[in-house]
Amino acid sequence: MKIRRTERTEITARFLINLSIILVLFLFFIYMYFNYYYGEVIYYFWGHVIYMAVYVILLITFNSIFGGFDIGFATTSDLIFSQSLSLVFSNAVIFFIFWVLTKGTIDIRPFFSYLAANIVLDVLLNILFNKIYYGVFPPKKTIMVYEREDESIYERILKYQANSYDIQKTEPYAEVMKHFGELKDYECIVAVGLYPDQKNRIAKTCYELRKSLYIVPGIYDVIMNSGRKVYLVDTPVFKVNNFGPSQLEKIVKRFFDIVFALAFLILTSPILLITALAIKLQDRGPVFYKQVRLTEYGRPFQIIKFRSMRVDAEKDGKAQLAKEHDDRITKVGRFIRSCRIDELPQLINILTGDMSVVGPRPERPELIEKIKEEVPEFDYRLGVKAGLTGYAQVYGKYNTRLKDKLLFDLIYIEQFSLLMDLRIIFMTFKILFKKESTEGVSE
Repeated sequence: MKIRRTERTEITARFLINLSIILVLFLFFIYMYFNYYYGEVIYYFWGHVIYMAVYVILLITFNSIFGGFDIGFATTSDLIFSQSLSLVFSNAVIFFIFWVLTKGTIDIRPFFSYLAANIVLDVLLNILFNKIYYGVFPPKKTIMVYEREDESIYERILKYQANSYDIQKTEPYAEVMKHFGELKDYECIVAVGLYPDQKNRIAKTCYELRKSLYIVPGIYDVIMNSGRKVYLVDTPVFKVNNFGPSQLEKIVKRFFDIVFALAFLILTSPILLITALAIKLQDRGPVFYKQVRLTEYGRPFQIIKFRSMRVDAEKDGKAQLAKEHDDRITKVGRFIRSCRIDELPQLINILTGDMSVVGPRPERPELIEKIKEEVPEFDYRLGVKAGLTGYAQVYGKYNTRLKDKLLFDLIYIEQFSLLMDLRIIFMTFKILFKKESTEGVSE
């Protein structure tokens, strides 16, 4: 039986697949629970029910944070990684609760064997369900419409989302609108580099044709998307005046920053010590690297990082971004950059109030001036404190285009919430293991 492909049928299929995965993993948890841990703590009946409900809530929450439910959008390998990470966090929390309830008498070995088996089961489920899903819903027949052509968008879709979109044609906006009836032949339209009036027209055209439309946004789109719907007499309008966190949110955010930085400095102190020794032993040079960066409202401060490059990396005095296969990076530096260990000393900058845990990446003044020649609005991102991690860092990459980094940061500033900060912090654990997140810029 052939299934008619619509947005609703795809949403339903994704929901059923994600529900099936959660259900199978939950049943496996029940099996583990009754085989290994049942009877370790005496509960009433509802105690067992609540314990299992907490596990399901944790699974759903962490999968939502890490993108474990993004079948149809993410690659199979990314889904497996996201769901495996969700299992690690969910089971770690459950085990910790159990360990506390049993006063530390519980045997830890079954926990690791169960977690390993659970991850293997999850891998098999994802391979099976992704094969079924893309068998029923093959890559969408897609056309890319552009005014200012951007080959990088095309290349990135092919690299990261080839299972979801089959770009069969790229065509200038003017040509497409001459024969817009041809859009009926495609399931999906990707619009790149269009001006506001062009976005308006193609959006109305796709709405009339009931076609999915993906618009690569500009600064105007990001700002307007944060607007609040209000009414002037009998006219709906969008009120745009968020401009980042409120004063109360800043106070709560600062308190969280202090607690987080102190806790992580203590937890990572062995890593800090070993890294410092490794850097010193490699070339006898300085352990730390200090550099002027800009934070909130363009205020300069001295950022502290572990040195990952040669001492003479910028002997000409000119600021340079790290490139792919950059020979200035030392052996120790390459490792600590890939694991983000070089960023850990910035916890001191957080304690001093120059940085926050979450915020835009701090850039050098001379680089910002150079960047503004290409993207004049780049200093809009200085509306909040610079961050150890941030929206652009977890959803983009080191070599993400400057304009896209700005858009990511503006989304964070305009849609700020403390819950978003927590989500970004958890997402940071995911990107620590993704090689492309630390790739240098191309030559």
